[in-house]
Amino acid sequence: MLFLLLMMMIFMFFPYLFLPILLFLAIGFLFLLPYVFLFNSFYNVVTIPWQILKIAVDKRVRKNHSLEHATINVLEERYGRSLQIGGLAYSNGFSLSGPELPPPYEVMSAVREGHFRMINGEKDLAAHPRCGTSIAAANFLFSLAFIIVLFFSRHLTLLNVIAAFLLANILAKPFGRLLQKLFTTYSIVDDVVIQDIYIQPSNIGFSFIFMPNPNRSYFIKTYQS
Repeated sequence: MLFLLLMMMIFMFFPYLFLPILLFLAIGFLFLLPYVFLFNSFYNVVTIPWQILKIAVDKRVRKNHSLEHATINVLEERYGRSLQIGGLAYSNGFSLSGPELPPPYEVMSAVREGHFRMINGEKDLAAHPRCGTSIAAANFLFSLAFIIVLFFSRHLTLLNVIAAFLLANILAKPFGRLLQKLFTTYSIVDDVVIQDIYIQPSNIGFSFIFMPNPNRSYFIKTYQS
């Protein structure tokens, strides 16, 4: 404790003494950064397809995922702007949360409207540009592009990282929508029955409110006949 206090005092009164240390750490970080990207790239290339495959084989999750997107799309149409709302799909429904999530009755109205419109042909409501699938697609493409660039250039540099980043950003949006359409959503929701909406507590795991949580969180329960 005394050592940390002494170091803080030295840093406050003689900050220039730490410049060589900071410079050394910065150079070390830049040197190791490509290797961190390399490890992360191999990890993403293996794990992301597996995660998407797990969703793809469960049609109940895919249908609820479609309904989750439709609900957010309807709410954003009503408000005329993007809302800070996220969601997760399960086999028995889906959850929505975020600081801009409207009251339960309004969300339930959007769920029913999105469901009705999808049944009547508006299949595009099943996709959403900020879906986690699109983020996963961007990460996968970046990782794959980095490995390909590295393979052909045979040099591990920051230039490789930048080239992979630019390539992934160009392809991420169309590839993400394609993944949503083919693997993580299913727009035929005629057999989905919307049951009820439940308010999820924000202090899960605590017997009292530890700190104020601005996020609302709901679970919309569904049944598929």
